[in-house]
Amino acid sequence: MTPQTIKTGRQYRHLTLDRAVGIDAAARTIEIAFASEAPVNRFFGTEVLDCQPSSCRLDRLNNGGALLDNHDPDEQIGVVESARVDPDRVCRATVRFSKAAEADEIFQDVLDGIRRHVSVGYQLYKYVEETTVAPDGEEDTICRVTDWEPIEISIVAVPADPTVGVNRSTPTTAEIDTVIIRSVPETALAAPEPTVHFSPSLSPKENTMDDTAQNTGREAEQKRAADLLALADTYAQFGARDMVANAIRNGHSTEQFLNAVMGRISERHSNAHDLEIGLSDKEKSQYSIMRAIQAVLNNDWQHAGLERAASEAVAKRSGFKPEGFFVPVEAFSRGFAAGTASEAGNLIQTSVLGNEFVDVLRNAMVLSKLGIRVLGGLSSNVAIPRKTAGSTIASYAETGTITASNPSTTQLTLSPKRVGGQVLYSKQALIQANPDVDAMLRDDLAQGVAVQIENLAINGTAASNQPRGLVNFVGIGSVVGGTNGAQINWGHIVGLESACANANSEPDTRAGYLVNSKSRGWCKQTVRATYLPFIWENAAQPLNSYRAAVTNNMVSNGTKGAASGICSTLAFASDWQDLILALFGGLDIVVDPYTQAGTGQVVLTANQFIDVACRQPASFAIMTDALTA
Repeated sequence: MTPQTIKTGRQYRHLTLDRAVGIDAAARTIEIAFASEAPVNRFFGTEVLDCQPSSCRLDRLNNGGALLDNHDPDEQIGVVESARVDPDRVCRATVRFSKAAEADEIFQDVLDGIRRHVSVGYQLYKYVEETTVAPDGEEDTICRVTDWEPIEISIVAVPADPTVGVNRSTPTTAEIDTVIIRSVPETALAAPEPTVHFSPSLSPKENTMDDTAQNTGREAEQKRAADLLALADTYAQFGARDMVANAIRNGHSTEQFLNAVMGRISERHSNAHDLEIGLSDKEKSQYSIMRAIQAVLNNDWQHAGLERAASEAVAKRSGFKPEGFFVPVEAFSRGFAAGTASEAGNLIQTSVLGNEFVDVLRNAMVLSKLGIRVLGGLSSNVAIPRKTAGSTIASYAETGTITASNPSTTQLTLSPKRVGGQVLYSKQALIQANPDVDAMLRDDLAQGVAVQIENLAINGTAASNQPRGLVNFVGIGSVVGGTNGAQINWGHIVGLESACANANSEPDTRAGYLVNSKSRGWCKQTVRATYLPFIWENAAQPLNSYRAAVTNNMVSNGTKGAASGICSTLAFASDWQDLILALFGGLDIVVDPYTQAGTGQVVLTANQFIDVACRQPASFAIMTDALTA
């Protein structure tokens, strides 16, 4: 049989540091174990790296190999001093950290036990196929790589192979009764792009199969594996590489794999805390937007090192470069109560600005509480495949001809749309800034941008550079009040729920209503029917036994027929996770001291890039002509 070729590209293994041994803080060196013979599932089978001197090419590492941060070739943080293969069949290296600022921070994190994991990038050249027999008689085929080359070593965040580390012993493996080496020759992989060639032994039954059909099936399987691996690389920052082996082994389609990845992204990013860069409580208390602004104005970050480091951390995580500086999400949640003397109370001078800055009352932000998916830290456009219609199934006569039909699919695309605003502050205010001003500035920027983002997530028109918001999605259910609208009644509330259920989107624990304050007020004083309770109950799930969130981002000035400017919008979702809010990069603040220089003012421009998508329109229903008077 003609050998089949599978392109592998560079592979990675993740290991765990043992910071108790092998560290020389003065020399800035660490001894690490970067490879063992622990089996790893790959798309081509179970891979075992043969850890003996004849199998591992160490010339590149021993010739000043690179120590990187998260496999980024532009982020070299040190050098490999020496690499070796020890008698216990573990590959080890001594690495030395650079004295550069970023490298020093990572080295200190290693010393403190914060950065605990390493990863090696390597290239495969030759393998042999082995069959192992476990005590229970079950056979497993492994690919023992007998010629491979480490390319670089990285300090990383996510471990996947904790069996080796600094000065660790040989990793423990499952007991194996016998190892049978099949009569398969070592296969050299072609240069310059190494590949793995498989020529497995076939049973007589397998050899009688039609070669064309067999090759077609194999090619389809190889394409599926390649597509899944490509997706894993695309979403590597969300841990997709850890998931792809299981997806390939279990026969998952690209759609199933993407759904699983999106689920992990949602779990990781639905909570705002997961978007944080890791500022400590002390750093949160020290962070100052005003200090960052002063640093930009003076072009001197000497006294704003924390703010600069935070901006760089957000940029690195998001993949975006700010026009000014990024503000970490932690800065918006820092506690600083002006009414508490031990916090801000003793620091506020009424002679400096004082009551000039009184914040406005803003629309409530509630979508995150309802449980929408928030995809944070995105840097490139995202496409999510979605099936829009299944194949047609029908009844036929005994010898009737079945009409072929195929499922219909489409893609949800997410690309950056800019949300921004400008505020002006006097240079005198900046010069005389105290913590009260800093807290005001923080809240104004954070809340102003956040409220507008949520408003667009609900009402975005998809025109004038806006994303398409919830009420404008195509295919969602609807409840109609009347020609001139209608006062909200119990039938409308139940009708919204039924619109979803009737489209096979049955409400579950993530279901709930979204209304404005006028609608809530009306429902609190309107009974369902004579002698029945009010529509809005005094309970945790106050509306039709479901959750209900209230925000005046839900419009109350719509028009329907003669009802001009008085119609409210109500929404219901059987699963709020089907609404996706994508955040690209972080909140970028640009400081402009020139445009308003003649008036002694500084212009601050805040930008955040977002998009909104709906995974399943049938999960939502709206009423746009509800009257509350």
